[in-house]
Amino acid sequence: MKTRVRLLANALALVALALPPAGAAVDPGTPDAAVDKGLAALVHLQHADGSFDDSTASTALAGIAMLAGGSTPTRGQYRDAAAKTLHAILGLQDKVSGYLGNANGNMYAHGFATLYLAETYGMAPSQPVRQALGAAIDLILYAQNKEGGWRYNPVPADADISVTVCQVMALRAAYNAGVGGKDVADALDRAEVYVRRCATGNGSFSYQAGSGGMDGWGTNGPEGIPRTAAGSMCLISAGKTDAADVNLGPALLFLRRNVSAHLHTATNYFWYGEYYSAQALFHSPDPSDWDAYWQQAVPVIVGRQDDSGQWTQGEGPGPAYATAMALIILQIPNNYLPIFER
Repeated sequence: MKTRVRLLANALALVALALPPAGAAVDPGTPDAAVDKGLAALVHLQHADGSFDDSTASTALAGIAMLAGGSTPTRGQYRDAAAKTLHAILGLQDKVSGYLGNANGNMYAHGFATLYLAETYGMAPSQPVRQALGAAIDLILYAQNKEGGWRYNPVPADADISVTVCQVMALRAAYNAGVGGKDVADALDRAEVYVRRCATGNGSFSYQAGSGGMDGWGTNGPEGIPRTAAGSMCLISAGKTDAADVNLGPALLFLRRNVSAHLHTATNYFWYGEYYSAQALFHSPDPSDWDAYWQQAVPVIVGRQDDSGQWTQGEGPGPAYATAMALIILQIPNNYLPIFER
């Protein structure tokens, strides 16, 4: 963990302070104490079989949260819990199809689990992980539809941006780890085409391509944050990082304008929206985007932690999901995870 530069109380105190003058720099402090307490609480939530929340997605996200804190299956404070998590994920994979979404999950779960395997393989290479990752990637490649996106089921049918971003992040992580090669690169190119078709005229992204935002989902204000953040990360994962990009530039502007309201008022998809917003703003070509986000996010997210160290507010199949999401966001500056590195 990074050296503490201020007490956690300083971060929490920001909630009660008046907003600083425009352009003023505010250091919210490092959330080390909250992270330490949260990781201990997360490990306490692990089942005997290594899973979390009886959910593939929660198990994978918990594993990613431990990796982000420096605990791999072979080293770190929580290496035993991390090793059990890896064992659980490997045990969930269908040995024929490579699918990881059968147990209380779908392609969301498969995407998160594949991302976890790619990050684990990069940190602690082992042949079983390589084989499992390769099979999981093959399934993603098979399930990509003709538009370039993915949907809930592991078949090339329809698509939406929220499922698509999970697969794109997994593909990028695998590609970075040297798995998939040109097939993965080509799939990312096709996914980029799909995501651009989801872009609306105000910088946000529709749930599905061709709907123009008229698909029953909000594309304005804080309601548009989850899909806009997802669209931004799809483009960034596809290698687009220029603020002059016709879709990424407006999307980052949309995030700047609306992420604060999402942090403070969102009741639906809070963690999903903040998970991708944090990553998109961390990778923004303008470093001030991350600085501004961090100042606001730390006190809000730390303020949601309960006395046990868990995060229980927000969506998810159980407390491990929210706790893992919070921990991943708060540990992004650690730069321990290859997929989150600038």
